[in-house]
Amino acid sequence: MKKLLLIFITAVSITFLPYTDLSAGSSSEITNKLSGDSALIIRLENDFADAVVNRDEAKINKLISDDFIYTENENMYSRSEVIQSFLSVSDIIESAYNEELKVHLYDNTAIVTGWLYINGKSSGTGFTRKYRFTDIWFKDNGEWQIIAAQDYLMP
Repeated sequence: MKKLLLIFITAVSITFLPYTDLSAGSSSEITNKLSGDSALIIRLENDFADAVVNRDEAKINKLISDDFIYTENENMYSRSEVIQSFLSVSDIIESAYNEELKVHLYDNTAIVTGWLYINGKSSGTGFTRKYRFTDIWFKDNGEWQIIAAQDYLMP
């Protein structure tokens, strides 16, 4: 579960009606192209990444839904297991960014896929990891929260 923190920092998710392929561009370039809920979700994803890196428990709790579920390879984790992992991991994340984002929006649900790259240090040794991810966001009473996520570490 230690790698859970590294995997789940999906720094940029985007929603756009009904499908958007934003394969190129940095987080800020993509944000400048969008408005409304799309731009808001990007900010929330970036806030979430910052909260995980800084171990900001209050912000993490606000962004993850009560019934959140996380899948990593063959394992599934509950909301409480994910939050505990975020707050207790000893790895240092130096940077995280996404590429080849593909987005589907269905009313109040956004499904985002892409590649996540993470650079950091574990026990003093540098690492670079690449993950294929899917994030699902749900808008309830005007508020977006992450309800599910899945990541796969590329060998």
